[in-house]
Amino acid sequence: MTWLLQNIVGIIGIVVGSFIGYHVYFLSKKLGLKDRLAHKDEIRKRVEPILVEIRKGISSKSELVNVQKYFSHYPNTNERNRYGYTYLGAELKALKFDGVEFFCGVRKVYKNPEGKLTLKSGEGSVKENFNALEAGVIPYEWIEYVDARGDEFSYRPQFFTQFNGADKSPYKYSTYYKESEVYHEGNDPIDMKWRIIEVSK
Repeated sequence: MTWLLQNIVGIIGIVVGSFIGYHVYFLSKKLGLKDRLAHKDEIRKRVEPILVEIRKGISSKSELVNVQKYFSHYPNTNERNRYGYTYLGAELKALKFDGVEFFCGVRKVYKNPEGKLTLKSGEGSVKENFNALEAGVIPYEWIEYVDARGDEFSYRPQFFTQFNGADKSPYKYSTYYKESEVYHEGNDPIDMKWRIIEVSK
């Protein structure tokens, strides 16, 4: 009888422990989502006025500061190490649902005879090539702080972010854009100046 009672108590303990663990897990997930959405909202509120000024004609140049190197390297050295660069220049483009988008480079894009676009020049016989703007997205949760004024070294908006992307880049992924052939300067919104293109890497 004692053995049976011990087994019953043990089973009840497992059930209660599982019940508590299940609810603690989902409560933490719920709180985590709420915190992430609040952080996203805070970043968007800081970036929206900068975008308004860019649409009025001020420079879109920004500085991406590596939070892991800020206090140890900034602004004296920008050498790349295992944490990436100390800071990088970029041009603020837009707010997206999953992060902040920046123009970060120009890439040569090649079109093969089948009409597919690629970054690889040796992929089949190249029919034509052109320059495309590369835009990288930094997730909201990677951005820890936005200083719209910048400092005495940059004089431009600074985004203090984790460099968690491939090869210690600040970008989680990249998209490619080509200037629109139907954009009319002065009449169309600046966001319509570039159209997204599908490019294989």
